[in-house]
Amino acid sequence: MSSKTLTIIAAAAAKNNGIGVKNDLPWRLRKEMAYFNAVTSTISGSSDEKAPTDTVPTMNACILGRLCWESIPKRFRPLHGRYNIVLTSDPHLLDKENPPFSTTMPSLKAALAHIDQLNASADRPVRIDRVFVCGGSRVYEEAMEMPNHMQILLTSVHFAEADKCDTFFPPIDSARYERQPHQRLEQVAAINVPSGVQSEAGIDYEFMLFEKKSN
Repeated sequence: MSSKTLTIIAAAAAKNNGIGVKNDLPWRLRKEMAYFNAVTSTISGSSDEKAPTDTVPTMNACILGRLCWESIPKRFRPLHGRYNIVLTSDPHLLDKENPPFSTTMPSLKAALAHIDQLNASADRPVRIDRVFVCGGSRVYEEAMEMPNHMQILLTSVHFAEADKCDTFFPPIDSARYERQPHQRLEQVAAINVPSGVQSEAGIDYEFMLFEKKSN
């Protein structure tokens, strides 16, 4: 099992945990998307490496399922400045686009092993700092069952048309997870995060952090 902590990041409807409609986002929230990009791009400064002497770039890894990858408009993929890992049974999925700093892996466990191999390799093309799981539903569910998953960065969206959603974020079990104060949210996000309810395009939402309770 990878030594890296898995951080889930998602935006879900407060009413029913909806995250998608017909393989697309249910809403268009530019500031919320900017938050996602900032969090997943920001290096924490706590990489396992000490005083690296090579010149390879340090990036965060974003792990996402095939449908999640395909839902991203081509002009926005790969996720810029991040190492993209697409989970798929088709090892040739990315051959045509050949995006930089991107690869396919057959499973979440294989993706984590790949990250460990990258960081241990002398001729690595990139050094991985943080690891984010970015969807979709089944990938989130699998990640939440892994022992090195500790955190959920959740944007809770008060969306009037949540009933139209056909893809959902897994329930957050209050017996396993505890919501953290805003100060801790900013520590994990490694950026300044607006507190309280935000409003955009007539939709209210709030940035939250849940962490696994210690046994």
